[in-house]
Amino acid sequence: MTLIEQVQRLRVAAVAAHDQDKINRRTGELAELAERVETLIETMQRLSRGVVELRAAHAAFDAGLGPQAAQLAADLHVLAEMLPSQDADTPPQAVKAQVKAADGFVKGLRESVEQAWTAERNREVPVINEDLVATLSKSGIDVEEIRIKIEMAHGVLNVLKNRAVPEPGDIARLAAALESLRACGKQITALVDPALARVITGAQEANGTPLNSFTPEVLAGLSRLGILDRFWVRLR
Repeated sequence: MTLIEQVQRLRVAAVAAHDQDKINRRTGELAELAERVETLIETMQRLSRGVVELRAAHAAFDAGLGPQAAQLAADLHVLAEMLPSQDADTPPQAVKAQVKAADGFVKGLRESVEQAWTAERNREVPVINEDLVATLSKSGIDVEEIRIKIEMAHGVLNVLKNRAVPEPGDIARLAAALESLRACGKQITALVDPALARVITGAQEANGTPLNSFTPEVLAGLSRLGILDRFWVRLR
């Protein structure tokens, strides 16, 4: 083989290696784009469910948001089906631009949904004196059902608090948990009025509660609860 033939052979090999490297890079780019498109589709679906859920709570969203999201989702599905058959020699700039635009829309939609959901979750939570509930339980008053309802409601609120975007039914779960806490508060108030609660709580402290706290109304309340015999007078 002559020197010229050897040089030509090396050139052919170099071109082939360059083309193969180019194909590998393009294939990698297409695979990465396909993965991003799938992620965008999943995110769009989740955010769209969130929009529907928040609209049930009368959250304000742009009227054109729904159609835009639906059109983008359709375009992304078409792109996801097209990418696997995309020619590796085709420049990916157009596809990249489409994915970038979709990414920007999804980012803005996510911010809107998360802000609306945060506003819903920040609604005032009824305050429950859980220390009083524990004290009533120690005093022999059956408040187990109330305690369980309070724990379940707070459990639901904690789950929803850690969810950035609402899932179907979350608005109803939020409303039910808040209503359950309100109902528990009313039950406790109906069971023991503030004056009676102070006597029961104070009696379990180290210094007890003053004797003059046991008014006829308080004595009647303790008797009604069936715990009057659990109290005694201690002289100091």
